[in-house]
Amino acid sequence: MRARHSPLTTVIRVKEHMVKKAKRELAVIRVAREKEEGALETLEGRHSSAMNSAVRKAKTRAADLQTSQAFLQRLSRQVERQEVRVREVTSREEGKRGELVEQSQSKKMITKIDQRRKDEETKEQERKSQRIIDGFAQRMRSEH
Repeated sequence: MRARHSPLTTVIRVKEHMVKKAKRELAVIRVAREKEEGALETLEGRHSSAMNSAVRKAKTRAADLQTSQAFLQRLSRQVERQEVRVREVTSREEGKRGELVEQSQSKKMITKIDQRRKDEETKEQERKSQRIIDGFAQRMRSEH
């Protein structure tokens, strides 16, 4: 007897593909987030050391003070922009994680439905086989 493919086999394969794709995309986003967080830490470190350096210099010329302030302001803006990037990537990561959960649940639901259908088919086959056996047994009894 040839094994029949379930009508849901294609749907399950598509769902599996979507889950794998979402996992790959999530991994890429996670790497991007880690990179952005690393860049943020670097900028914050540079900003912190520049602030400490500016505080240590008690006597500085006005031009040096202006240059130092401009540098600190530029670093502050860079830190702010980097924080925005980190939040954006984190938000994308959370969205993709939610999408992955939804797709996994959807695949699981379809798989359960398919398994229930297969179980019902198996039970029906068993009932048919039992009816045939019962029929043979009844004929055997009636012939004797």
